[in-house]
Amino acid sequence: MKIDVRIQREALDEAAARALVAASGHGAIVLFSGVVRDFHEELPVSAVDYTAYEPLACTELEAVAREAADGLAIGALVVWHRLGLLRVGEASIVVAVGSRHRLPALRCVERLMDLLKRRVPIWKQEHGPDGPRWVQGEMPPGR
Repeated sequence: MKIDVRIQREALDEAAARALVAASGHGAIVLFSGVVRDFHEELPVSAVDYTAYEPLACTELEAVAREAADGLAIGALVVWHRLGLLRVGEASIVVAVGSRHRLPALRCVERLMDLLKRRVPIWKQEHGPDGPRWVQGEMPPGR
């Protein structure tokens, strides 16, 4: 299985991710994009600032990608996560999966996102009219 995992500050290119998982034997290509929305828990959001401890986040993101694909017939997997200040509508993550059939690809995306949210040290701080607020826990001390 071919895996491409990245954490980057530049905009995510969905077409490039899709191209990396395309192959003549892949009857299914699943592309998932997580984008910044304009609300969270009924509170308005204008932007989200993503921060990470990058060396650990890259290592754990790769481990999560491998675990998500384990036991599924996945031919190629791309997981790119963005850091920095993102406005509403911008993609924070792009996942692309290529496989022979749709079900393994769809299951892989679901597993991956569940594992990523639990294990990868990427934190987000939402910005709204009342100021910034940490989501899913606060940034560790000293960061």
